[in-house]
Amino acid sequence: MTTGQKRKQMQKRRKQIRRMKRRARMWAARLLALSVFCLLCFGVVRGGTWLWGCLTDKEESIFHGARIVEPAERKPGSRLIVLDAGHGGRDQGTSAGEVLEKDINLAMVKILAEILEEAGETVVLTREDDTKIGLEDRARFANEMEADLFVSLHCNYCEEDPGVRGLECYYREDSGNGKELADQIVEALGGQEEIDNRGTRTANFRVLCKTDMPAVLVEMGYLSNQSERRKMTDEGYQKLLAQKLAEGILASGSVEKAENGS
Repeated sequence: MTTGQKRKQMQKRRKQIRRMKRRARMWAARLLALSVFCLLCFGVVRGGTWLWGCLTDKEESIFHGARIVEPAERKPGSRLIVLDAGHGGRDQGTSAGEVLEKDINLAMVKILAEILEEAGETVVLTREDDTKIGLEDRARFANEMEADLFVSLHCNYCEEDPGVRGLECYYREDSGNGKELADQIVEALGGQEEIDNRGTRTANFRVLCKTDMPAVLVEMGYLSNQSERRKMTDEGYQKLLAQKLAEGILASGSVEKAENGS
């Protein structure tokens, strides 16, 4: 190969290298532009999702009011009992997989309401669907209804020990009538082997502190415990538990409405 041919071949290689570099820079610029575009789209979507979440959360925080379970009018001589299904809406409570506390609470409240109504009591629900309601709104509603009793249903969870199980009934420490109601509920559960009973406890939950009538909060079981979680989603067990809760509530007939702090 002559010197001239070698020179031409080297020039040709240089042109090829320059062409490849130009293409590489062009593709790099395209990739950069595409990345920036994707980031902008992601930012817009995330920002829109955040804004929608804020607006939705704000809307759900509004208390839409509760409706009296049929019959709509208070029965003569009956007590007015407010049943509160804990959590709701975006506030799902505790959970285990697809099992959500808010759903169990609502299902149990509806079963319990039906049993109490059949027994002659007048029942009001703080929520009848998947609605988010503020804690103080729940208590305020019960006070405005001048209810005789307030019962809030929840599910528990223990991350440290999945072996923990059982129902716990809470009342405000300085409420003697609340203690009596909790004692009656726990006593009604005592003879049922299928229901694990951890007894009564005191706590300053807001719905207990803000209500003017005897009030309890029932942690019906631990969703962190596999066997109890399975029972809590079983309709037969829900009916059994609701029946026992109703027996305790009905047995508390001597509990009179008291002002908060009595």
